[in-house]
Amino acid sequence: MATKAELEAELARLRAELAARDIREKSRAEEAAPPTEEGLQEEGIHRVAAQTDWETDIGEILSDLEELPHKQPMMFALGAFAVGYLIGRAK
Repeated sequence: MATKAELEAELARLRAELAARDIREKSRAEEAAPPTEEGLQEEGIHRVAAQTDWETDIGEILSDLEELPHKQPMMFALGAFAVGYLIGRAK
């Protein structure tokens, strides 16, 4: 088990590390230039890419759900029972 002195030294080191990180982040924020038209276009591209990724993820989930009754029929039946039970108890 660590002694009190060791813990205090570790805490001081972590506080110094955190302060240094805050200073670096503050200087980076000050150096950042306002967005250009090119930067805004890139941001729009990233948003479209993120939306496409989201749509792809939803498609994968739906295809997994379509395959579930064939691959794991018992799990599907238990899941259907559980959902039905919860809906029945909600009223």
